[in-house]
Amino acid sequence: MQNVLVTRKGEKGPVAARLFVIMARKSHTAVIFRRGPSKWVQLIKWDTKTDTFEPGQWFHGRIYERRGDLNPDGSLLIYFAQKISARTLKDKEYTYAWTAISKPPFLTALALWPKADCWDGGGLFHSAKAVQLNHIRGAKAHPDHRPPGWLHVSLKTNARGEDDPIFSERLERDGWGLKQSWKLDLRGHPNYYRTIQPERREKTSCNGKYILQLTRSINRLDYAEEFSVTDHRKLHATTIPRASWADWDQNGRLTLARDGKIFASQRNQDGIWSEVELADFNSSRPEPLPSPAWAKKW
Repeated sequence: MQNVLVTRKGEKGPVAARLFVIMARKSHTAVIFRRGPSKWVQLIKWDTKTDTFEPGQWFHGRIYERRGDLNPDGSLLIYFAQKISARTLKDKEYTYAWTAISKPPFLTALALWPKADCWDGGGLFHSAKAVQLNHIRGAKAHPDHRPPGWLHVSLKTNARGEDDPIFSERLERDGWGLKQSWKLDLRGHPNYYRTIQPERREKTSCNGKYILQLTRSINRLDYAEEFSVTDHRKLHATTIPRASWADWDQNGRLTLARDGKIFASQRNQDGIWSEVELADFNSSRPEPLPSPAWAKKW
C-alpha cells in the first residue's frame, strides 16, 4: 500500500521519489527502496556510520518493501517482487511474482521462490542462519536458486495477508511496541475499509529520552502512516510531516525520509527538532548496473 500522506493523492504537480528504509539490527547498514517513476524501484545501501550511500540496481516492476527484511548484519536482503508483462504472465518457471534473497545493493537472486500471485509473500530473518517465508505450505525454491545448506528456511504456518503480517511482525521485533490496536469496519465494495481506531506504535530512543510514534489508518483504500516524536513524559508531540519513513538509527539519531530525501534530526536546547539533509535521490534515473561477481554467489 502507498501512504497517501506522502503521495499527496488528489494534488497536482510532480511527485517526489518515495523512499522506504530497513535498518540492520547488528551493523551500521541500511537499505533504501527508492520508488519512482511508479514502475521503477532502485535499491540503495546506506552506511549510517559515515552517511555514505551506494546506489544499487534498478528493477522495472514493483517491490513490496514492507514485506522485506535484512539479516542481522545487513549483508543479505529478502524481498518480494512483482513484474507483470506479457512474458511473465506466461512464465510457469519464475512466474510474475517471487520472493528472493540478494546481497544489497544488488537484487540478483541467490535464492528465489516463485509465487505466481501477490497474496502474502516476503519473509523475515529470525537470525543470521534462519529465515521464514510468508508462503503457503509446499512452496519450493527455484532449482537454479536454492538456498545453501547452512541457511534454515521455514514457512509460516499461517501464511496470509499482504504487507501484514510481515510488516507488523518486523516492527514489533525491532522495538515498535503496540500501544493501541487497529480497529476496522469492513464495508464492502465500493467503500471497503473505515478506521474506527487507528493503530499506534511507539519506539523509545537508545538514551531513553524520546519516543517515536507511528500511527496507521486506512479509509476506503487510502492507507496512511503518520510519525511524531515526543519526550518520555509525552507532554507534547511534534509531528514529522509527510515522512514516508522514520526510525532511530544505529547511532541513536532520529532519521527520516521525506520527498525523496533522507534527513537526520536532533532536538536543540529550545526543544525544537531541526533537520539536516543527508541525501537527495530525486534526480536519479533508471540505468543498467551489472552485478559484480561477489553479488552472484553466497
